[in-house]
Amino acid sequence: MYFWNSARLARKNFVCRYLHLPQIDDIIGIYLSAGKNYNIFYSAVRSGIIMYEIKNLTKKFGEKTAVDGATLNFYKGFNCITGRSGSGKSTLLKMLGLMLAPDSGNVILNGEDLWLISERERNILRNRGLGFVFQNYSLEPNYTVFENVELPLLIAGVPKAERRARVEECLEFVGVTPLKKQRAATLSGGEQQRAAIARAMANSPDVLLADEPCGNLDKENGDRIMSIFRRLADGGATVIMITHNEEDARKTDRVIRLLDGRVIEDARF
Repeated sequence: MYFWNSARLARKNFVCRYLHLPQIDDIIGIYLSAGKNYNIFYSAVRSGIIMYEIKNLTKKFGEKTAVDGATLNFYKGFNCITGRSGSGKSTLLKMLGLMLAPDSGNVILNGEDLWLISERERNILRNRGLGFVFQNYSLEPNYTVFENVELPLLIAGVPKAERRARVEECLEFVGVTPLKKQRAATLSGGEQQRAAIARAMANSPDVLLADEPCGNLDKENGDRIMSIFRRLADGGATVIMITHNEEDARKTDRVIRLLDGRVIEDARF
């Protein structure tokens, strides 16, 4: 149990904010949620504050409880949510991505409760602060690869010269620059998924959410996608991926396992 004089704690937190460091109460929370494991704790503090938090998150569909009181912290790095079909993985990811409102509980990004802000603010956050990668790619089939990646930047109002530079950078990162003038419908599955990741990266989001990104791909293309996520995570991104593939799950930094909507395992590597 930690005992802090309230005045001293307030002063320490002010200094932490001024120096852009995690606040004292954040650090205590990181330590406890890391299971008092010093290596995990030190890594988490060095990488910054908790990026994403969910507290007592619950969602029901009729009589079925899809997510049942989930409480988790997500740090920078490669996070994986796994579990058998119907365990609540996709429902949880949709709530993290503001595509589905919880029945109760909190979704907090960088200290802000996302269901207490306005719908307009959530729309801006979905465009600029969150990146999405879906199993079925969700590209505009008649747009070129370049136009697909440019689309979120257009919505965000990014000037043309900056848009072009960002698109080229993202295309190069995922290795599809030679395909930039091709229509999305003409690409293979692996090529479409790499283009989809480039699109998700375009606005430099705080968090990248991926729902079964390798589910429609063969092993070679799946491994390539996992390698891209690994580079993003190692570069400081917060990647949260859903998968039922145990081999892919073992390639991440952390595996959160769900069963009947409840967190039954939270293992870090």
